[in-house]
Amino acid sequence: MSLKRRAALSGLLGASASCIAKLALDPSSPLQTRARDACSRFVLSPSVHAHAIAQFFNLFLDGVDICAVAELFLRALCFLGMIGLNACMMACYLDGMQESGTVAGTALANAANFSVSAIYGIIFFQESIGATWLMGFSIILLGVWLLSAVCLKKKVSQD
Repeated sequence: MSLKRRAALSGLLGASASCIAKLALDPSSPLQTRARDACSRFVLSPSVHAHAIAQFFNLFLDGVDICAVAELFLRALCFLGMIGLNACMMACYLDGMQESGTVAGTALANAANFSVSAIYGIIFFQESIGATWLMGFSIILLGVWLLSAVCLKKKVSQD
C-alpha cells in the first residue's frame, strides 16, 4: 500500500473511531436501541436456554438488570474498538505525513475523515446534508487535489 494512501486511510480510521464512540456513548444510538430490544426479547423468551442463562446471571447479579449489564458490556467493547482504531489511525497518519509531507498528508487525512464521517452520519444517524455542506466539501476536495498535484523539489546540498 502506498504511503500516500495511508493518509487517507488514517482519515477513514479516525472517522470510524468517532462513529464507534458515538454509537457507544449516545443513548439514542441505533446500536444501543437494538441491543436493548434484542436483550429484552431474549430475556423474555420462553426458550429453556434463555431462561437458564437468565437464571445463571440472577445468581451473581441479584436484582441487577441483565440487559443493562449487556448494554454496558457492548459499550465497553465499542470503547476498546475506538481506542484500537485511533492507535491504527495515528500510525497510518504518521506514515502518510512522512511520504507526502505534513501539509498534504494532513489535508488528505482531514478530507477523508470529513467525507467518511458524513457517510456514517447518513447511514447510522439519519443526518441530512445540504447544499452548503456539499459546496464546502467540494472546496476541500479541490484543495486536497491542488496540494497533491504539487511536486516538491528535493533540496540538493552543495558540498
